Amino acid sequence: MDFGCKGKPIIKMLEDIKIKVMDRLKDLAVHGEKWTENFCPYAMELYNDFKIIARDCHVQANGDLGYEVVEGIDRHVVSLASKKCTCRTWDLTGIPCPHAIKAFQHDKQEPEDEIHQWYSKDTYILLYQHKIQPVRGEKFWKVHPSHAMEPPGIHKMVGRSKVFRVRKKNEARKREGLWSKSRKGLKMTCGHCSATSHNLRTYPIISFMFLSYYLCCCLLTI
Repeated sequence: MDFGCKGKPIIKMLEDIKIKVMDRLKDLAVHGEKWTENFCPYAMELYNDFKIIARDCHVQANGDLGYEVVEGIDRHVVSLASKKCTCRTWDLTGIPCPHAIKAFQHDKQEPEDEIHQWYSKDTYILLYQHKIQPVRGEKFWKVHPSHAMEPPGIHKMVGRSKVFRVRKKNEARKREGLWSKSRKGLKMTCGHCSATSHNLRTYPIISFMFLSYYLCCCLLTI
């Protein structure tokens, strides 16, 4: 769980985590007290879905807490004595599966009573009854010098160390001692006419002037 404190000094980080955990325990306890049923909303939602599926099941009893439940083309065996079903949903979730619910209804028993106690409201409230107590400021702490918390030592990592930091694609590059943006993807324009089809060096008139100057220099050297 990220509390957003990992960039802070160790003492400040632990203090922030303590406050956040304190608030979280309080909120979870209040949330559990607002439950209107005896079990958590997740368990009741899954149980109600199983009850809907159980309507389409058919059951045959052997008279000894053993039941054969038919669901479509599937056939499962339910044992109310050992609280097991061959579909294994009851074992994995702790909530009676549709086949077990159908078997309980056949014996005119309440399937909701067989939901595991883990999902009960009393267990949930009991879990969050212990709270983190408030603590006074750091200047009131009585810490022996031998128990003072020191930062961990610096260890050299395995492998060759990096000379340059890996930069992002849109990060500025360094040229001639100054930071400037990358020109990749930019459209270059002519400094004379601002057109994008050429630059100042290939501008027609200027190119003709350079050509004439070059020819004159060649003739003078003959």
